[in-house]
Amino acid sequence: MRRIILTLTLVLCLAGSALAENLVVAAGAGYKKLVTDLATAFEKESGIKPELSFGNMGQVTTQAKAGGVIDVLVGEKGFLEGAGLSFNGVAPIGKGILVVAWPKGKKLAAASDVAKPEVKRLAMPDPQKAIYGKAASQFLEKSGLAKQVADKLLVVATVPQVTTYILSGEVDAGFVNRTDVMGLGDKIGGYLEVDPSLYAPIEIVAGNLAGAPNAATAKKFAAFLASKPAKDIAAAHGM
Repeated sequence: MRRIILTLTLVLCLAGSALAENLVVAAGAGYKKLVTDLATAFEKESGIKPELSFGNMGQVTTQAKAGGVIDVLVGEKGFLEGAGLSFNGVAPIGKGILVVAWPKGKKLAAASDVAKPEVKRLAMPDPQKAIYGKAASQFLEKSGLAKQVADKLLVVATVPQVTTYILSGEVDAGFVNRTDVMGLGDKIGGYLEVDPSLYAPIEIVAGNLAGAPNAATAKKFAAFLASKPAKDIAAAHGM
């Protein structure tokens, strides 16, 4: 009798595990706060707690290509489309905004001020690994500032790394996204939006990976992203 009860308990546990809905969402490190808030709201609505993974987009896409782990990949639409990945659809989240930020004690009147002598160190994300590094590079080229700032550029892997340098005052300015700095308040000196005509539009989306292990849950997350609560969260993060 005891053996029967133990067997039934094991069967019920395995059934419960099989029925449990899981979701793994990966994103660029610059959108950690945004994706975390979206995941929290999704959990409250659905009862499903997403597992989150962050890094530079090169790391994230490599992980996604390995397959069998990530369900949803959040990033810039063009980057995802060119990453050699297959998707069962993408859900729009919002528009990314490039900004130049500076530490306390500094002041820029315009984005072009990064070329001034007072700005001795200028940080930016790696254009090969981060969409905002690519956008910053486009801005510098189109504005004619690339050669003027070449000797003072500090190129790092991710947007949060640039923000860390700004917070510590180790650089005089840095290119980041508005989402990453808008909640910092007086922890930094300030930031200015870069003229959007000087870099390609940045569309942030959530792509449901083909062959995702939790495809049904990924579809639920995509539907949630179209809801007003999700749109309000994106707006609150500057998108």
